[in-house]
Amino acid sequence: MSHQPRESPVSLPVTLGWAVYLACSWTWCIGMFLPALLVRDFGVWGFVVFALPNVIGAAAMGWVLTGRHQPRALLEKHRDAVRAFAIVTVVFQAYFLAVLCNWAGFLQAGSGALLVLVAAAAVATSAARARWLAAAVWVLSVGCAVMAWRAGSLGAPAPTAPAAPTMDLLWLAPVCVFGFALCPYLDPTFLRAAEMLHDRSRRAAFTIGFGGFFLVMILFTLAYGGDIPRLVDSVNRSQTMRGVIFLHIGAQLAFTALVHLREIGRVRPRRVWPWVATASLVAAAMVGTTLLDYWPDLPAFGASFTSPELYYRLFMAFYGLVFPAYVWLCVIPTPGGHSGLGGTRGRRKLLVLCAAVGVAAPFYWMGFILLEEFYLVPGLLVVLLARLAVRRR
Repeated sequence: MSHQPRESPVSLPVTLGWAVYLACSWTWCIGMFLPALLVRDFGVWGFVVFALPNVIGAAAMGWVLTGRHQPRALLEKHRDAVRAFAIVTVVFQAYFLAVLCNWAGFLQAGSGALLVLVAAAAVATSAARARWLAAAVWVLSVGCAVMAWRAGSLGAPAPTAPAAPTMDLLWLAPVCVFGFALCPYLDPTFLRAAEMLHDRSRRAAFTIGFGGFFLVMILFTLAYGGDIPRLVDSVNRSQTMRGVIFLHIGAQLAFTALVHLREIGRVRPRRVWPWVATASLVAAAMVGTTLLDYWPDLPAFGASFTSPELYYRLFMAFYGLVFPAYVWLCVIPTPGGHSGLGGTRGRRKLLVLCAAVGVAAPFYWMGFILLEEFYLVPGLLVVLLARLAVRRR
């Protein structure tokens, strides 16, 4: 496989195409539901804590990576981590789509997925076609937002949400910054876009993609997020409007899954087992989700939410702890320029990573599952201070 990008997009239409591709590849079940949970728990300040580090952290990748070959070098050196990120992301989308089907009915939720799956062959054969497909999905989502707004189905406030920031939100904010600042460097779709663009067009694509196209998508989430309980359960909610919102979610989920599946093949060409692992985990997620109605809500864990939300929060641990910790400890070069898991220093980094994640995990459990957000602070400090161990010669 050649390491040279096959195209060097410099024109405005191509740059905008990559911008909308980036926005749709990043609009998944985190951006379309986590703000709803934060709005429910913290009010509009929860959305601010989510949106600012998300938009800035993702856009910054286009400015941090320099040169046309640095994104490819990052992919080559961290293939296993990038592949793991893609697999977990695909499984996460499958799980959330299955939950959505349980909530809304298969025809409503699945319609968006079906719309995008029809174009799967186009995604697999051409990056240019993937950009056109991204544009179509983004326009579909904007159309859904306009229809919901005209029908008066957006903007309902969360009646129990606080009107001012709380200390719990203050403890949560550093974890959001840590995750959203570092996770983009393991996203294979980001690396693909960065590899295909010159420095100037890369900076423009990432800035416009996340500061423009993606911001519109999460503002749509803010608009319907405060009304999630009635959106899901109430008979007063128009079934048509529910279908419109779930069409947006289903289409974005399917697009995200497809482009990450495409990149799994690029990360490890001619390897069968990543596909087998992905298919098995997706099947397990889909089947397991259909059984959630028969599972207890696990009150022994102290959680005040249902099983679907519990497992959603467990998935979030990958993006709030595991993946950003890998970038922090193994991707960012140490003194001397060492990066990755190669050699003696690499093995040391892997041990430090496992130890740091293992020690931090109980604190994250207390913060994300038992809703004692203060414990997130010492958990994050464990990971940050672990950097001192990998810097030692």
